[in-house]
Amino acid sequence: MRTFVLAVCLSYFALSLRADALRDRMDAYVRRYADGDFFSGVVRVTKGDRVIYENAFGYADRAWQIPNSLQARFQIASLSKPMTATAILVLGEERKLSLEDKLSKFLPDFPNGDKITIEELLTHYSGLGDASAQPDYNEWSRFPQTTAALVERAKKIPRQSEPGTTYFYSNSNYQILAFLIEKVSGQNYGDFLEQKIFKPAGMTNTAHRARDETIVSNLANGYSPAGASGFERAPYLDWTSKTGNGSIYSTADDLLRFHRALQNESLLKPETLKQSYGFERKDRTVGMFWFHRQRFGHRSVYVNGSSPGFKAHFERFIDDDATVVVLSNLYIAAPSTIAEDLGAMLFDQPVNRDVPRPIHVNGADLKRFAGTFRFGDDYFVKNAVVRVEPQMDHLDLNYPATGFSIALIPIEGDRFFDRNFWSFIRFDGDKLIYRNNDKDYVAARQ
Repeated sequence: MRTFVLAVCLSYFALSLRADALRDRMDAYVRRYADGDFFSGVVRVTKGDRVIYENAFGYADRAWQIPNSLQARFQIASLSKPMTATAILVLGEERKLSLEDKLSKFLPDFPNGDKITIEELLTHYSGLGDASAQPDYNEWSRFPQTTAALVERAKKIPRQSEPGTTYFYSNSNYQILAFLIEKVSGQNYGDFLEQKIFKPAGMTNTAHRARDETIVSNLANGYSPAGASGFERAPYLDWTSKTGNGSIYSTADDLLRFHRALQNESLLKPETLKQSYGFERKDRTVGMFWFHRQRFGHRSVYVNGSSPGFKAHFERFIDDDATVVVLSNLYIAAPSTIAEDLGAMLFDQPVNRDVPRPIHVNGADLKRFAGTFRFGDDYFVKNAVVRVEPQMDHLDLNYPATGFSIALIPIEGDRFFDRNFWSFIRFDGDKLIYRNNDKDYVAARQ
């Protein structure tokens, strides 16, 4: 008997040591980003009911140097979309709508609405253009919007393709879905989600940002990069301009509660949930609304988010009951990189990624990179023209058409780093090569 007890104790001790080693490895990894001022926010990794690793970094308020905490609330940007999708699927289960319903059933005058299904809105196969990418977005997003007003705006945007033929990520899809939630349920968007999702899941720190005047306790301020190493308050917007696609704030703990409510099928029926992930469609990597994939032989669904002052990433390994949540109040695209690598560590996979290390460069040496460059039609903005302008310690990559500017930080030789979008830039003769997500986009000097 004593031998058995000793064996159990030794086994528990070994497991505890492995858990401590994994936690320390994850903490050391995330701190490299935080210490380099590339990350500020909250990280949580779970498996089953166990918290594998969690910690908070940086400041919720930089002016008052108020630290982020594990209880901090963040705007979660497009992590709102799975919650909007879940609300639509709840209405489907209540037989108040069908995924095969045409948009024209609810909006008779919507252009092409007799060809667009609700499922195509959920999966970004509607062919609709993106209201958030229009030149006047920065102006109108500063003012309160109703879902009806967002629909009216979506009507005027040229479509990208015929419905059902091509994937095109458009926030307009989810703004229209928010309108449908209100029209079908008779409740406003935030109240319906509170009643059907947040309250049943126990998500007491999550809500739609319906009124800017409302004081939200523990809400982190959002910040944007300024120059090569500084920060400033993110540009103001009224969050109702993102209703349906990015208007929700939440916490790492509440996102775990959302995961748990989906896992135990208390929000959606098993068949609905299975359909929402989209694994059965071998020709697609997007569901309603989750991206899906296999990592290290484990199925996962995930979504990342971006809105002024905030970045976020949420991955769920649905067969392993594991989650990785990274919420940030810096408009720097580190959360997805951090989450990817924490997921690898969770399943004992190697991680070899280095955090960029800025170097000092004399401003005069940067003049050789100055010029105007044009990207091809494969770039994020087709055939975009950019102007590279040297500053004292970095380059500015300017988009003359919009006035948008990104600081390029020197990291070695002819290589630079774009911390906004976690991209790497190098100059090769008369070419500017912009590398994002393992793909090169080439711009030729004009």
